[in-house]
Amino acid sequence: MIKLLHLADLHQGWEPKYLPEDKKQLRRRERDRLLEKAVDYALAPGHGIQGMLIVGDLFEKYKPDEALVRETMRQLGRLTARGLLVVTVPGNHDEITYRESVYRTKGDAWPGLLVTNPLPEHCLSLPLQGTTVHIYSLAYTGGLTKADSLTAFPRLPEPGFHIGAFHGSLDWEGLGDRSLPLTSARLAGAGYHYLALGHYHQFSSQVVGDGLAVYPGAVEFKSFNDSGTGHFTVVCWDGRQVTLEKPPVGIRTWQKVTFDISLCADYQALKEQCLGQADPEKILQLTLTGIPRFHIPEEQLLEELDEYFFHLELINGVQYFSASFLDAIAGEPTIRGLFARRIRAKLATAGDARQLTVLKQALLKGLAALNGED
Repeated sequence: MIKLLHLADLHQGWEPKYLPEDKKQLRRRERDRLLEKAVDYALAPGHGIQGMLIVGDLFEKYKPDEALVRETMRQLGRLTARGLLVVTVPGNHDEITYRESVYRTKGDAWPGLLVTNPLPEHCLSLPLQGTTVHIYSLAYTGGLTKADSLTAFPRLPEPGFHIGAFHGSLDWEGLGDRSLPLTSARLAGAGYHYLALGHYHQFSSQVVGDGLAVYPGAVEFKSFNDSGTGHFTVVCWDGRQVTLEKPPVGIRTWQKVTFDISLCADYQALKEQCLGQADPEKILQLTLTGIPRFHIPEEQLLEELDEYFFHLELINGVQYFSASFLDAIAGEPTIRGLFARRIRAKLATAGDARQLTVLKQALLKGLAALNGED
């Protein structure tokens, strides 16, 4: 059994701009330790790992901090010193195109196999566990890698475990995706047993030809839209078929919670309900829904809850008036009815979330003012 740890999109050096400076640096250090955790896992007795595939965006940028580069090479060197296979494929964030790219300045000393060829090539054949692992890959290079020239992918006519390792977008039909375009039809013709992919941050797998194409996803949390898988991906080959293992990884706790605040009598009751989720180590996204009996001062709520969470994001999805109540007001032959009808007409054609928010606030404040309230 051959077992390889497949990683991609670690984005070492990334900093969360939404955090204050002290927490920003703490989160960067936490995320940058993921590679060390992966190396520890690969070297741990009993896991049976023979190598590591890093398929793009190991770094957030092509010229990372020198200290981070040294630590990364030290960690990868721990693997090669123990005889493990290490393959590093440049991505689109840490692109090899630039003269100052880390893979150009440190390439001669990089532990293991560093892929530098701009077009698909056979890069390595290595005996492992009584068979041979064959690696095929490329490093996207501006001016040299031509998307329309990727019509053929090489494969040696020899027995063994054949792996294609590519950082790119498989069958992506959208626009503006800054990466290497890949198609299932062309890759299927190569006959790889395993396609180790990188670029998409969610885990996914699909059959391509007679093989399995896998995006391991980003393990670590970046944002609530990029929350991480929380597990490593290990590819296993028994000489006939590919299977996957997903060992969990300890990362910072994050959670999405929705509160219906219709039953909250006042602001203090809302705050106490929020504090029921308090955890100074947790990253929390709190969505408020329902029809409140009071105005919600969002900035004040965030400020008063800040110390109880590592990070808190608030989404205000409440509706201040029920549809039936607004229908009744809009039917009035009054200035208030005219105002409600005009705002509701604008709400029906609002173009974006910001415009919706402004119009809802206008409705709330306008009806309050017409009723002589603050």
